[in-house]
Amino acid sequence: MSTPSKFNLSDSTGLQLFSALVIAWMLLFAIPTQAANTPTLKLFPTTVLEDIRHTGSVAKEMESGLQEVISRLDQQQQLIIDSKCEEADDDPGCAQLNKQLGATYLEMLNIMESNLPTMEQAVETTRKSLAKRLRKELGNGMTPWTLQENLLGGQSGKQAAQTRPSLRGRSGMRLSDRFSQYYKLVSNSSSSQGSSMAVIASDIYLDMEETADLIARTRQEISRATLMGQLNQSFGVITPEMQEVVSGVKAILFGDPESEMPIAAPPTTADSTAYQSPLSL
Repeated sequence: MSTPSKFNLSDSTGLQLFSALVIAWMLLFAIPTQAANTPTLKLFPTTVLEDIRHTGSVAKEMESGLQEVISRLDQQQQLIIDSKCEEADDDPGCAQLNKQLGATYLEMLNIMESNLPTMEQAVETTRKSLAKRLRKELGNGMTPWTLQENLLGGQSGKQAAQTRPSLRGRSGMRLSDRFSQYYKLVSNSSSSQGSSMAVIASDIYLDMEETADLIARTRQEISRATLMGQLNQSFGVITPEMQEVVSGVKAILFGDPESEMPIAAPPTTADSTAYQSPLSL
């Protein structure tokens, strides 16, 4: 009876078997390592956070400069209506009210004309910096499956639609408040899931696109109104053209839908806590 031969690495069959075992062992431990090295999204570095914060500050400053003049415009228009000046063109008192209304309207447009370029630049800077991060991070080293998981968080389409943040186009939220909320959401992004951050980044980017387009159209409307001579201080009522400009201003600052509504927020009172945004009405 022959004795079984010992395992010999010099033997070709033994060498092949040993190599196969080594490769299998390497593959066994390589799979978890590859999963652990799934790319981490870094959509909100310090530069992007600073752009968002700065844009919010610019928006807040513009709101502060316009709130008083828009409220005054609203009060003057209401006073003209209450005084029945629309049917009393020759009345000296009504003529004075009409002149004040025209002057206030001009004042509002001058403030907008001075502030909109800065606001437009801040929005565009934020949009570009975020677009750069989205292009770099989303899809970087990811398979279609991992990209889908980052966007949907491993949920079904219906579940993702129910749970993902809803930020863009919120009626009733001031522009500065929207940026403040954006900043709070993304400043702690390191502890948040990549799926949520990807959706938030996409929403902010789309919001920047819409805001930039609205600012550009409003600037064109202001220029058109000026060139067509529609800033005549003899206006005693808000014409459709004037209302269009005011609506554009309100849409930028307060997120108003494009529909018929009062020109301005309620007049500022001594009790600041009693103030209510016109969009929450």
